[in-house]
Amino acid sequence: MSFDELLRARRLRPHETTPEEIAALFARARRDHRHARVSTDSEDWRFIAGYSAALSLATIPMVASGYRASGPGHHVTVITALPASLGSEAQELTRYLNECREVRNQALYEKPGLATKDQVENLLSAVEELRARVLAWLEENRPELLPDVADDA
Repeated sequence: MSFDELLRARRLRPHETTPEEIAALFARARRDHRHARVSTDSEDWRFIAGYSAALSLATIPMVASGYRASGPGHHVTVITALPASLGSEAQELTRYLNECREVRNQALYEKPGLATKDQVENLLSAVEELRARVLAWLEENRPELLPDVADDA
């Protein structure tokens, strides 16, 4: 969906971001990504942490484009908005992250023990891909918001 469609549906509201907000989202994503790589945690918690990293990264182009999720379904809105900023090539990643959102919800609320090691590893790869796409998008579209992330691996 486009930003205009999401605004009309009242799933977004206008928002003015700052470099500090963008840096904080990258920091949260980095922290959650690190937690997700800890193999001594349960696969569910690793998956949930990886998903949280992806959600933080997915939020960056939305807020950098001047919007914030509004109302219920925050996660769905953030993920659905990815192609509006990153372009149609983000459709497959959007589909995958929505699948991850469903797994995360089930693992967190309904079916403990659901996430597998392969699911965690696939999600961590997607987080790394998303991070690269978001950095490239910021550099091209909002370079003034680009934080120093040289040590942000």
